[in-house]
Amino acid sequence: MRHLPLAGIVAGVVLGAASLVWYDRSGYSHGMLYLWLTALVLLGALFGIRSRALPRIARFELAVPPALAVLFSPLYLAGLYHWPVQVSSDEVAVVQVSRTYGSQPHVDLFGLSDYLARPALLFVAWGKLGHLLGGVDLYHMRILDATFGLIGIAASYALFRQLLPRGWAICASVLLGFSHSYLMISRLAMRENTAVVAEVIAFALLLWGLRNDHELATFLGGVVAGLGFYVYYPSRAAFPIWVLFLIGVALLYQSRYSLRSLLRLGVVAAIGFSLMAGPIQIAERKAGPRETKPTRDTLLIYNEGREVQKAWVFASSQWDGYWINVKNGLGTFNNSITDHGWIYQNPGHGFVDPLTGVLLWLGVGVVGVALIRRRAGPEALLLLGGLVVLWLSFAFVVNKAPNYTRLLVTVPFVAYLVTEGIRWLAGRWRSVPRAPAAIAVGIVAVVAAWNLAIAWDFIQDGRRNGDTIGSTGRYVVAHRNIPGERFYMSAGQGEPYNYYEWGWPAIWRERIQMFAKDDEQVADIVPPNYLSTFKASPPFALFMRRTSWDVAFRALAEQYPRGRIRNITPDGSRIVLEVPRT
Repeated sequence: MRHLPLAGIVAGVVLGAASLVWYDRSGYSHGMLYLWLTALVLLGALFGIRSRALPRIARFELAVPPALAVLFSPLYLAGLYHWPVQVSSDEVAVVQVSRTYGSQPHVDLFGLSDYLARPALLFVAWGKLGHLLGGVDLYHMRILDATFGLIGIAASYALFRQLLPRGWAICASVLLGFSHSYLMISRLAMRENTAVVAEVIAFALLLWGLRNDHELATFLGGVVAGLGFYVYYPSRAAFPIWVLFLIGVALLYQSRYSLRSLLRLGVVAAIGFSLMAGPIQIAERKAGPRETKPTRDTLLIYNEGREVQKAWVFASSQWDGYWINVKNGLGTFNNSITDHGWIYQNPGHGFVDPLTGVLLWLGVGVVGVALIRRRAGPEALLLLGGLVVLWLSFAFVVNKAPNYTRLLVTVPFVAYLVTEGIRWLAGRWRSVPRAPAAIAVGIVAVVAAWNLAIAWDFIQDGRRNGDTIGSTGRYVVAHRNIPGERFYMSAGQGEPYNYYEWGWPAIWRERIQMFAKDDEQVADIVPPNYLSTFKASPPFALFMRRTSWDVAFRALAEQYPRGRIRNITPDGSRIVLEVPRT
């Protein structure tokens, strides 16, 4: 079948190119979308015809991924609304943007959203999936994110199984699942783990296509790598890493893979990737300076990115800020620097636990030596090279290192290399009966327990200290169904009147609206200097800083004698004046 005329594939490529030209010249439309989908389906069908039949896969292998998802589901899904207590401002933003785009008609699926010019497609999908689950709110969006976290664990087995024996592949997936960073970020109403899901599935398909000379799997791998351009940005590294990997295979494994075969499969993957990622690249190319500002603020190759880094670490110069980023980035897996993205702040702990940080570099050494001595297959080069590329990029090219949400894309590489390190250690004792298994199980148990303890520290910190966004929001949820209830907030920018640590009045109001029954239930922000003359019809709740209450309490107590004060945060720095219906 490989020698069938290529006219169909050429026609599919032409249709795909035509859809991209249509989008470039005239923008998004249903006609353009249908033409694009036709090209995608046609090419998939034709590559399927040209491909060899799928090999038979043992039932046990098919059962492992869902079993892994079920195994980790209590850890990822239990108590999501309450744990963690902490709710980041990014969670509020993701929920609000998803709610908007999930309900809007005629959205350009390939275009940019109003949220930091991020691709709109993910927010459309996130909003619609949230509605299917029960609503676009904190709880259901956390369920959605945790579900994708479980999908990433399940999909990782399909990748690891191509590099490792069955038991060790399960070990690597288990290590990924127990990563405290992956676990806790997956328990937030975010979307960062979509990068891991897209990356793992893309590499699993691309690697399987290469190993089995299967054009359909390779094409689909390219499509998923292109889909990564629509989710969280770090997943965009997948296809460049794959291209570098193919170059490495061509140079080091000529006896196993012919240059012609690598070129053919590389072109097939590139077709799928280009067709999928083409529209968003067109949209970004046509974006103005305002839309491209987030990118310039992130990459250190731009002056804006270096200025952001300088301010982020309070450096005296761009050069000092740059080298702080390099130092923090290179030590990512062996330091205890908290998340510089300020999403998962767990002081005293790093991106990985200390034992994982040691085992990682042991695995790097083991795999590196095996590749040099040709004792490892080219598949190992993909994950070793991928880690090195990402590790160095996050240190030298991308600012705010270590940024945990960006670093999530390294977790599959880390899990594989740590597994190789454990495998090497266990192999040193293979002459002793049952010793290798005991060593492997023991190390994995220690890593799992250590990561769970780190994750628990984060949860306990929230339970002990509360959280301004999370604690306030949960109060709103508990009182939003009181007939006629309204919510007010008195706050001003800067100490001692700022209720939230960051933001401005419109943002503060949105942080309450996300939890309210409807937007109208939340009133405009009350400036602190108006608090003594504040008047509203009961029932209502008025949030404020304790310092604001200390200034205006006599006037408020006289105006609302039935009102009472309750702490929002355990330390009493944020309080609420509850006034029931008279």
